[in-house]
Amino acid sequence: MSINIEIGLNAIASYRRLDYEIWYALAEFVDNSTQSYENDSEELDAAYEEDGEGLEVRITYERKGVEPVFRIADNAMGMNYDELQHALVVASPPTNPNGRCRYGMGMKTASCWIGNRWTITTKRLGETREYTVEVDVRKIEAGDPSLKTSTIEGIDPEKHYTRIEIFDHHREFKGRTIGKIKDYLKSIYRQDFRRDTLSLFYNDEILRWQEFDSRLRTNRAGEVYRKDFTFKIDDKTVHGWAGILDKGARADTGFSILHADRVVKGWPNAWRPERIFGHNRNDLLNQRLLGEIHLDEFEVTHTKDNIQWYGDDEEKVEKELQQQISNLISVARTPWKDQKDARGPSEGEVDVAIAELRDELLSPEMIDKISITVLPPEDELTESLERIARPVKTQRQPDIRAKLDQMEVWVYIVGSDVGPHDPYVISEPGDDDKVIVIINMQHPHVSHVEGEQALINYFRHCVYDAVAEWQAQRLRGKLDPNTVKMLKDQLLRVSFQMEQHAQADAGSE
Repeated sequence: MSINIEIGLNAIASYRRLDYEIWYALAEFVDNSTQSYENDSEELDAAYEEDGEGLEVRITYERKGVEPVFRIADNAMGMNYDELQHALVVASPPTNPNGRCRYGMGMKTASCWIGNRWTITTKRLGETREYTVEVDVRKIEAGDPSLKTSTIEGIDPEKHYTRIEIFDHHREFKGRTIGKIKDYLKSIYRQDFRRDTLSLFYNDEILRWQEFDSRLRTNRAGEVYRKDFTFKIDDKTVHGWAGILDKGARADTGFSILHADRVVKGWPNAWRPERIFGHNRNDLLNQRLLGEIHLDEFEVTHTKDNIQWYGDDEEKVEKELQQQISNLISVARTPWKDQKDARGPSEGEVDVAIAELRDELLSPEMIDKISITVLPPEDELTESLERIARPVKTQRQPDIRAKLDQMEVWVYIVGSDVGPHDPYVISEPGDDDKVIVIINMQHPHVSHVEGEQALINYFRHCVYDAVAEWQAQRLRGKLDPNTVKMLKDQLLRVSFQMEQHAQADAGSE
């Protein structure tokens, strides 16, 4: 007796819940087009030469009108009836499983993720029939797997194309998402653009990749800080390059991972191996080091947005990459003698900050705050703060717990249980040399804190004020303002000293 696994027709409806981003969904269609060209490049190149063209893929998104539509059209080889039928079989591997189309899932999952209805119209070079198939996900989900198919005879055999149109969308794409779509597609197909084998359009705008070569640092001899590398991980070949930006920009750094000459993870969301870049740091290395790494012999994820790491493969790649580019890592950590650290504020930014602070200090609102002459009794104020802090301490776990010699610091980053009228921070000494710090993320001042680095600095000041006060109380027996400032000054130097020590460690490797 045996039991067979069965997959119901309604499984196709679950594709809409895949963890896709729209740019990776659209890339599935471009992958099909570019792989079609790769499979029949000689025949297509001959056809292109006669027409004075090359491979084109046009993505059009029409939001307005009766029904929004995503349209992806190409002039690749096209499909005959048997190829079209094979393309519509879920999880049936392609004839070339080592190219960009690997699992026989991409077109189907991407189409269903975008919308409930989609059509494929295609005609193969050298044939005279055009085929159109309509896919209705809701009808299939209800148990009817039949697809409406139509054929047009007598088409010019020199014509060749595939067009996919998707309707009844699950979500709308606009604003910044459109910019991201174009940025990611430029990055993903950079190799095709370099070889001049693809013209990719989004709503009639041709997409092009902007290389980093002109932005790389050179030494005094005029040599570019750029290194090619090749190594093996368990018989899998890895190759690529690394370089150093002259003017740091964290958004541009990290490694782009390529698989089958197509970026699976890269700019503007590059891979930052923690062994090299650390965890969420913004030091000089994180602002300067970038590159590309080809991992063709590793597996790619189902949605082709990363490498599918197994065992300790990722750790092995990180370790060998670090060794291969150790000299570049050391150089990237070193401040340039001919330019300032890019992280510091410019003179213009300092002027703006001075002007805004001056206006704030001279404002009527500031005068009102300074004019307060009546304060609640200290015991009432203490009780009021304790009422706010009590549910936080009893119902939540601290976001940070740090044991520092004789003291322990518990930090709560709180967005609920507090409100905009509560203090921006509550700090109190707990039992057994414990300092409790509760940071109110609902306070109006937080809305002026922009960016992760500004938020980190804000957290530093909230926590270090509490720690410095605890130190002053222990050392002086009272809260002397100058002692608190001196102790806090030392705390604020910690992050810089950590950088210096990391650079020194790198230099001794």
